[in-house]
Amino acid sequence: MHRIHFIEIEDQPWCPRAIRDATTDYLQLILNLTQTYEPIASRLEQAIARSGSRQIIDLCSGGGGPWLRLHSLVTKAHTQSPGVLLTDKFPNLAAFERARRLSAGKLDFRVEPLDATHVPPELKGFRTLFTSFHHLRPEAARALLRDAVQQRQPIAVFEAGHRSWMALALTALVPLHILALMPFVRPFRWSSLLWTYLLPAVPLFTLFDAIISCLRVYSPEELRAMTEEFRGMGYHWEIGEQRGRMPVPITYLIGYPEGSIGGQ
Repeated sequence: MHRIHFIEIEDQPWCPRAIRDATTDYLQLILNLTQTYEPIASRLEQAIARSGSRQIIDLCSGGGGPWLRLHSLVTKAHTQSPGVLLTDKFPNLAAFERARRLSAGKLDFRVEPLDATHVPPELKGFRTLFTSFHHLRPEAARALLRDAVQQRQPIAVFEAGHRSWMALALTALVPLHILALMPFVRPFRWSSLLWTYLLPAVPLFTLFDAIISCLRVYSPEELRAMTEEFRGMGYHWEIGEQRGRMPVPITYLIGYPEGSIGGQ
């Protein structure tokens, strides 16, 4: 199946914030319920330990990502547990505040919008992206990796979506899940109920974006091709797929400077 890069509604500046926040809040609930990314915890933990990083910079965090459950798993080998900084181009501040409260401050966040392809030099640490790398066109995706390499920062990309007929078939269940689960989504927002039940933009837009997301996901072969320009620059790359709890595998890309980068 060839990769197709069509628009996702949630990415568009004209998408109302209430719809975008409702969507990211729902996706956050699904991540928590399914524990989607726990199967990669050991792999990520080893990479963070080898990199020597003291902070994790989560890019494109949406509603907070998997970090509430994942943090204790990937930092258990550290005597000084790295904190996590949540960032996004469209920060969902209510969700970020909730993540900080529930994590007792282990998760913090950046209020200002952040372009993941141009991370400020002062934000040093292990960069992570969960279910978000597919939002970038190939040029932007390479720019994101290039920015990490040029700043000598480690990076890990994980995609629970998959470019396959199985993944596309599973998206048909998305509207039903939203209709059943939206009252349990936190933080609670009356606007989320409005845009789900009275004006069903959230289930329809999320279904559309889920289909496009599947078609956008990069394969391991495409990820390897992206890293070719960094050959000989002292970076170690791990790229592949890992089976987990879901019917489709998790695609991953992990890169860090060879040798320790302790102190970051």
